[in-house]
Amino acid sequence: MDIPSLNGLVWPTWDIPFPHRQNPVADQVESAHLEWMDRFSLAPTAKAMEHYRKARNVEGNAWFYPTASLDDLVLLTNMMGWFWIFDDQFDDGPTGLDVTKAKSIAAGIIPILYGAPAPAGAPAPYQGLADVVRQFSTRLGADSMRRLGRGISQYMLAYIWETENRATRTFPSLRDYIHMRVHSGCVVPVYDVVELAEQVTLPYRFREAVWTNDFLFDAANIINWQNDVVSLVKESNQHSVNNLVYILRHHNGGTLQEAVDTAHTMATSLTGKIFRAQRELPEMMDIFRLDDSERDSVQRWFDGVLLALGGCMKWQEITHNRYLRYTTAIADLDLGAPGANPAYLADLLPDDRIQPLGAPRP
Repeated sequence: MDIPSLNGLVWPTWDIPFPHRQNPVADQVESAHLEWMDRFSLAPTAKAMEHYRKARNVEGNAWFYPTASLDDLVLLTNMMGWFWIFDDQFDDGPTGLDVTKAKSIAAGIIPILYGAPAPAGAPAPYQGLADVVRQFSTRLGADSMRRLGRGISQYMLAYIWETENRATRTFPSLRDYIHMRVHSGCVVPVYDVVELAEQVTLPYRFREAVWTNDFLFDAANIINWQNDVVSLVKESNQHSVNNLVYILRHHNGGTLQEAVDTAHTMATSLTGKIFRAQRELPEMMDIFRLDDSERDSVQRWFDGVLLALGGCMKWQEITHNRYLRYTTAIADLDLGAPGANPAYLADLLPDDRIQPLGAPRP
């Protein structure tokens, strides 16, 4: 436990230089989203649901996708709810230390991302993800679906890497962490589905360009690294080897305050790259010879990504230090840890329902 060292920490101020506003239909989403959660038993106990609602996922998605229609915002919120539930299985419980199980889970989930049905008797997260993928497939084109599958597949592989780090108490190098964090945060897929919110389709040649990926990786890491700082209280007892702040302190020495300040500087320094990409966008559209319709789609998507970036920063500011929004007493926080079994954590990935790695798929 590192919580005592957090006493007296000066939390940095996060300026938000990007546009942000909340979706006006936000208050109409919660009932439909919670019905979906119940249908797939993703928060099957009262304590699990109470814990989930503390995350304010519905509110967050209304900041991420302020232009989405009500129906699309419900789907986008279901997707993000799935990420939250899945994360907690690793971050707060025994699955987060079981490398073999993490590999088996990835092997079970990745086919679903490309359209395979969830096997009969598969765990609840498999079933919920299959429903999300099915609904996206009726609203996005083939290229966008393959891209979404690729992005979440990389997220699954990053979870294996994080589990290996936790299990061995190994701090990755800063270089390796920066490379993998962009995938473990799964923010790039969150930006990609701005296509749905904006009702546009990106030209394949533009979206797959290195320039576009660089823009998305920078925009994702602002969120990822900010999240590492504002999640410090929650993650202070989680074998803290997969958090930028603790990695900086481990490799650089110095105080926790110095590591926090460095992480804040790293994140905020990326904003200049985002504004440079914004200036370069018209010329990039010329280089890729986009026609008027394609240019309109790209511009709307790019602007939507900036809204998602600004909205996410705003939401993380509102939910400062995660659950400290709801209590100022650290002892009252929901603090699980890999290898633990907190009362609020329902075991959604029980061993007897995980198909072992290498076994034939049913």
